[in-house]
This record gives sequence, C-alpha cells and structure tokens, in this order.
Amino acid sequence: MSEKTLAQHFKAWEADVFGFGYGTGEMHTLFELQKFLSGCEANEHEGYTYDYRKMEDAMTPANFWLMLNILCHADIIEYGTSPRFGWLTDEGIALLKFVMSHNINELYEIVMGDSDLSDYSIDEKNPFRGKHAR
Repeated sequence: MSEKTLAQHFKAWEADVFGFGYGTGEMHTLFELQKFLSGCEANEHEGYTYDYRKMEDAMTPANFWLMLNILCHADIIEYGTSPRFGWLTDEGIALLKFVMSHNINELYEIVMGDSDLSDYSIDEKNPFRGKHAR
C-alpha cells in the first residue's frame, strides 16, 4: 500500500475527531475549524497562540468553547493552567497549515468527495494525530 497523502490523513483525522456529520454537518464543522485556526496567531516565543476573548468574539462563545474542547481532546491544543490561553501543538500547527491552505469547499470535497480516500483509519503516521489521542 502506498503512503497516504496529507488529504487522506486529513480525511481520516476529521472522521475520527468529528465524524458524525453524514454530509450535512461537515460544512459547519469545517467552517468553525477554519475560523478557530485562523484566530491562532504566530508568536515568536510560544508558537501559535490564541486569546479566548478574541476567539469568543470571532466565533461566538458557544462555538469557541465547543471547538476548543474537541481540539484539546484531539491533542491539537495544549495549555498551562487554563485553556483560555493556549497554543497549538506540533500536530495543531500541521493542521493549521493544511486547513488554511484550502478553502472551505476544497476541505469539504476532501472530506466528502468520492475520490480514493476511503481508508478512514487514523494511524501513527498521521501528522494531525496527537501523541495522546485515542
């Protein structure tokens, strides 16, 4: 079997982390994921960080906290004493770079398209899979 592409890894990651949209929810979760990641700012000393107050304003508090909890569970976000001010893990930075290099329709096509991306298994080579993720 050949190596998976980044798109295949993303499809597997999205199915593992979100996975219950069945063609209806994906556009919404992908939109909020992209909005969350776009709010993470490069910081010379701390990598990519976010400020929960700015994120709540940009996403709504409910959407921000739901996405934050999902991404913390998936080891995309790390934080010290409070997730209000956290940063992207190495996997989170890889995810940010992939997601932000595609528009929402391209991400949707990757996740839902009929291309040869049928292997939904997430493996240890997946660059978006956190070290502590399931």
